[in-house]
Amino acid sequence: MNKKTLLYWLTGAVGLLLIAAGAYGFMYYSTSPHIRNPKYEHYHFRTQIIVDGNAVDFSKGEFQNETPGACSIDPGGTPVDFHDNIDQMTHIHWDGMTGGEFLKYFGWNFIGGSDDNLGRRYDEGIMSHSVDRYGDLLPDVPDGSNYYVYVGDENGYEQKDWNSFLESDLEEFFGTKSNLSKDEQVSLLENVLFPKAQAHGEKVDEHNGDSDKSEEELERINNLVGNLVIFVQKDGPSDEQIKARFSELVPLHDSICGG
Repeated sequence: MNKKTLLYWLTGAVGLLLIAAGAYGFMYYSTSPHIRNPKYEHYHFRTQIIVDGNAVDFSKGEFQNETPGACSIDPGGTPVDFHDNIDQMTHIHWDGMTGGEFLKYFGWNFIGGSDDNLGRRYDEGIMSHSVDRYGDLLPDVPDGSNYYVYVGDENGYEQKDWNSFLESDLEEFFGTKSNLSKDEQVSLLENVLFPKAQAHGEKVDEHNGDSDKSEEELERINNLVGNLVIFVQKDGPSDEQIKARFSELVPLHDSICGG
């Protein structure tokens, strides 16, 4: 092979490497750090989404996830889920998740990027893999609809900014931090949660809502950071409509992992 041909092949090879490196770098930096290198978390909040008067039922089978190992201290493949056939109770498994990522995971993309995934994960070796959305499950939105988001409980509520919800870490959005430090989470999981890990596996815990624990104890056990109601409709909801939703919160259960 003469020098000219060798130079041609070397130039081509370098060009391909640069293109590959550029593509890799673009995918890496276009993914949020907490998605490309997820850290374990486990807190809950109640979610109600009402589209033109109809509430999404998260207890339906298409929303329910019974993936084994979701109680593990290692971040699995599920950043957020619903399970145990319980409506509203949202389980966050990765630290740093935003409201926009939560909605995109179930089908509403307000934050850009591919509709099919949240980005790519880079914490399991040199090869990355896609963090695919759970499904296109949220209902179609009528033309001309607006989005109204509230937090609160049966004692009162507050309207929040829609864009803040989409962009903020959910703990920051609710103004409530997960009540377990990382060391406490590991200790609690090792000593308490592993026996209940089947709540995500072959045997589903049967939680009937009965408990001898106080509401404060149940909130701590369930690591609840807040309650969310989103109205999707042309005009803002009435005070009566909002209060009615916050009076229909599902009860807390005497469970840590199952929630």
